[in-house]
Amino acid sequence: MHKLSLDAARRIAVRATRLDTPRPKSILEVVRQTGALQLDPTSAVARSELLVLWSRLGRYPAAKLDRLLWEERALFTWRAFLHPVEDWPLVAAAGSCFPDYEGIAAWLRDNAAFERYVLATLKREGPTPQSELEDRSVRPWESTGWTHGKNVSQLLEFLWAQGKVLVAARRGQERVWDLAERVVPPARPLSPEDAALGHLDQRFRQLGPMTEAGYKRVPTLRGLSLADAFARLVRDGVLVGCAIDGVRGTWYVHRDLLEPARAFRGRTTLLSPFDPLVYDRKRAQELWSFRYRLEIYVPAAKREFGYFVLPILHRDRLVGRIDPLFDRKAGVLRVRQVYAEEGATEDAGAAIAKAIHEVARWLGAADVDVGHVPRVWRHDLG
Repeated sequence: MHKLSLDAARRIAVRATRLDTPRPKSILEVVRQTGALQLDPTSAVARSELLVLWSRLGRYPAAKLDRLLWEERALFTWRAFLHPVEDWPLVAAAGSCFPDYEGIAAWLRDNAAFERYVLATLKREGPTPQSELEDRSVRPWESTGWTHGKNVSQLLEFLWAQGKVLVAARRGQERVWDLAERVVPPARPLSPEDAALGHLDQRFRQLGPMTEAGYKRVPTLRGLSLADAFARLVRDGVLVGCAIDGVRGTWYVHRDLLEPARAFRGRTTLLSPFDPLVYDRKRAQELWSFRYRLEIYVPAAKREFGYFVLPILHRDRLVGRIDPLFDRKAGVLRVRQVYAEEGATEDAGAAIAKAIHEVARWLGAADVDVGHVPRVWRHDLG
């Protein structure tokens, strides 16, 4: 059993998720090296995927992301995540395993003619807005949720999950669909078994230390047999079992992340609630003693910290969080409150103030209004 200090485990995670120094050089470098980015429309500050990129790149032109997606085709979206085009063989292999639920499979069988119509229309017409596809279902989709009876959108979601179609563009909020083969370049097919091995190897490289239960809490390609792949990667010595000082259980680290590396150089930045470093809330609690939950759906009067709270990373520690709102009309980034974690040190204050002003400039805010700040950082933030 390999032994790691808690500081070493934290630094491996920060380095793996590209939050150390030097910064990545491009959007593509971030997505390729940190993995799929969750797409989330909440924009109290900015959309989550844009914030994840900012945390690593600093000020960058957000419009470049759309160019990479819709013009250069270096990225594509699959379900709720943004992927680099090099990952298409992995995604396609995962899609070949869908559906894994008989209710969906039966609905697709009953609506086979509906599927043929949609695929034939896309083949003939090219990129087509969802609203221009007719509902030719013979059995409506039944759900107790908001998808009930939304047969066109439900079929497209299932064809997307299978890797048969992809989003080719957007017209406002509406998705424009096309055959997958015209959105991403052809690639050598992978078996689901090989894809599972490649994908899990990739995830441990991208995220750093995780437990056997922990890798199941982060975004992975649903449908692949990851449990079998995990066992094989451990058996082959690709994933090394580690004991982390003061932390329970066996943690697994990709062997490449354990090799002697350059001296650690950290940074101070703000993180999206969906940032790869804190995506697994249990890992954040275990490695950083950082208890975090998203309170968007918590009634305002019952929130502990705020609507869209951003964790603060200072070097290799999660030292606090801010409760921000970008007032676009007034052009002001309003930080309603700054919270410090127990043990936070005064030296972080100036770097936190700098990070807040950096994100404000990137957003285009003309001013920053900081409300209540903790005593430890009052000199720099007050």
